[in-house]
Formats: sequence, structure tokens, C-alpha cells
Amino acid sequence: MSTVTPEQARQRIAPLLGLPAWRVERGWGSFVDMEFGDPLPPDQDGRVYGRWHLWVMMAAWRLESADRVLAGSEDAALQQALDHLEGRPLTDVLIAPGTLATTFDFDGLRLRTFPLYRPDPDGHEYDHWLLWLDGSGDVLVADSRLRIGRDDEPGTPGER
Repeated sequence: MSTVTPEQARQRIAPLLGLPAWRVERGWGSFVDMEFGDPLPPDQDGRVYGRWHLWVMMAAWRLESADRVLAGSEDAALQQALDHLEGRPLTDVLIAPGTLATTFDFDGLRLRTFPLYRPDPDGHEYDHWLLWLDGSGDVLVADSRLRIGRDDEPGTPGER
């Protein structure tokens, strides 16, 4: 995997802007999955992903409108709040240098992510979000740094 700057990551993300989110789902715990773009053929388990797939995992997050918080990652009714993103286009992605706190803007609703962990003493990284890029097999990973690699190379989460 190669380390990239927030600006290099934004360049790779740029073609995603304007695409509506679909199958926005709460995963295990407070994980969030969502698809963008045309569906890819089903995987070996029959699950269909979009050409772009965002997975928020080891991060705190909140969903906000211009004037209120709709939900936080530990709230009880997460799926109902996430339903507000269904069909909304992603209009911007802002990645804070240093912290990698990230704002995914959906035409006025913002999904803000906040990393929960730093690397442990053994060097283990905790991915706070992953974005599979345009069906290319490349994945952008945010942990303590931003990295891009192939989803099938060692050290990269190959499972969506």
C-alpha cells in the first residue's frame, strides 16, 4: 500500500462526487456501509456492491443537518437516521490533515467520522474508514494515515 496525502485522496475520490448513495446500512455495531455508482456482479455470497463502496468501521461518527445532530454512532435508532442518506448525492469529502477526521457531505447532510484509535504498541492499525474506488480493485484506507492499495494485496482488507 502507498501512503497518500489528503489532496491525492481527494483526486481519487473526485469521480465519486455527484453519485447518489444507495443501500445505506448499519452494519455490525455502529459500522456503516453504503454503495455508489452502478452495481457490480454479485460476490460469492450473492451480495451486490456498487462500483464505489464506503465502509465506516472503527470510528465514531455523527450525522448532521445544518442545524442539528440527527444521530451519533452510539444512538439507538441508527438505521432510521442513516435512511436520510439514501438517494442523496455525495457532494464533497473533506479529510483533516493529521487527524484524518473526515466529513462526507451529502447535499446538506454531513456524515462526520472521528478516528477512535491510534496504532497500538505492536504497530497494529485500526481502519476508521475504507473506500473501494470505482470497481478498480483499489481501496483507499484511513487509519493513522491515508493509504491506497489493491484490495487483494497483503495488509489490505480484501473483504467488503
